[in-house]
Amino acid sequence: MDKVSTDAYNGIVLAYRRRFLEEGRDQNRFRIFSVLASRHRVSRPELAEETGLSRATIAVLVDELFDRGLAHPVGLGSSSGGRPPTLVEFNPNAAFALGASMQDYQWTVVCTNLDGDIVDRETSAMPDQSPEAAVDAISTCVGKLRQRACGDRLLPSIGVGTPGLVDMHSGVIVSAADMGWSNVAFETLVEEQIALPAIIANRSKVAALAEYWYASTTGVQDLIYVTVGTGVAAGIIHRGELYLGTNSSAGELGHITVLPDGPACACGNRGCLQQLVSEDAIAQRARMALRASNDGALMEAVGNHPEQLVASQVLSAADAGDPTALTVVSEAADFLAIGVANLINLFNPQVVYLGGPVIEQSPNMYDRVAEQIQQRAMAYPLSALSVRKSTFGSEAGAVGASVLVLKQASSFLFSASQKHGGTAATAGK
Repeated sequence: MDKVSTDAYNGIVLAYRRRFLEEGRDQNRFRIFSVLASRHRVSRPELAEETGLSRATIAVLVDELFDRGLAHPVGLGSSSGGRPPTLVEFNPNAAFALGASMQDYQWTVVCTNLDGDIVDRETSAMPDQSPEAAVDAISTCVGKLRQRACGDRLLPSIGVGTPGLVDMHSGVIVSAADMGWSNVAFETLVEEQIALPAIIANRSKVAALAEYWYASTTGVQDLIYVTVGTGVAAGIIHRGELYLGTNSSAGELGHITVLPDGPACACGNRGCLQQLVSEDAIAQRARMALRASNDGALMEAVGNHPEQLVASQVLSAADAGDPTALTVVSEAADFLAIGVANLINLFNPQVVYLGGPVIEQSPNMYDRVAEQIQQRAMAYPLSALSVRKSTFGSEAGAVGASVLVLKQASSFLFSASQKHGGTAATAGK
């Protein structure tokens, strides 16, 4: 081998060796970051013990975290003999994540810190139901958030929770019947508008991520989030991971058949759960009941015009004790409990969270569903189950969408930022 060939070969070997060492260094950073993010305050010897890295490696990499603003020294820990170790504290406000979700034709975009806590938020209504109007609303919110405190420390991505069937691999909304959307390349639309890589998912699935992000600190690894609004869907977390299914369509609870000869559904089937418990279904059932018996507070609320009745009025009337509204809401709750009980029997979760506009607006609805679940699900899976109301209410989808970004935070903060020449403090500027 001549000298030129030898030098070229040695250069290639050296480049690969540097790349290998740097990738190994990134992996070590990830490990330290993960421990710090979960523990928040820990000593360097404890970091060495939990990560399996040498104390010398820990010392170098912790100093890097200090330089990046991801951690800082704080006080002294207890000593088993000798000099007390310095404690290292995680800084959750070193970087922020964006998450967006739609509910009742209004987009909420939140800015969360590395702990998933909301530090800022914006909302924007859609003037119409087009995908372009949806993206414009997201862009308006993101623009305002970028101008404020979190703008210069954003992780370079945005999570987006949308209605309908979403192919997470392509970022395409395959179908959102209540919006009239079909095969919408939503990821492309968002990225072109706001100049950030986007992660698109069904809003119920990401709401489940929000609940898991917090519940996991108490040991919860299997949970289901059920949302009821314009549609009905479930987000399933199994062993700490979001369960998507073969083509990202797992969790379409609204389209299980409950009444074989029930109301026609936009999906082409009849008797889908969505046609029995959604906002439209509740309003339609109440209108029919009022036409059969036109007395009571519910009729008065709509000025003897039952065609103007909306679900929120029915839910409020039921909570106030109106007999007609109570009957309608109780029937919807019973159908929903059947669907949720089937999920419990199938997946055996530790927790079921109930959320979405219908649940949020009516304590009566929530209480009835929780009660009927106990009658419908098998006793053994129920013995390990807790039923809870959504922790985040209307912001569950937006927080969960930000978790899509937070789950990749270490990559953005280390490997990605280094490849693009950025730092934790400048990523996403």
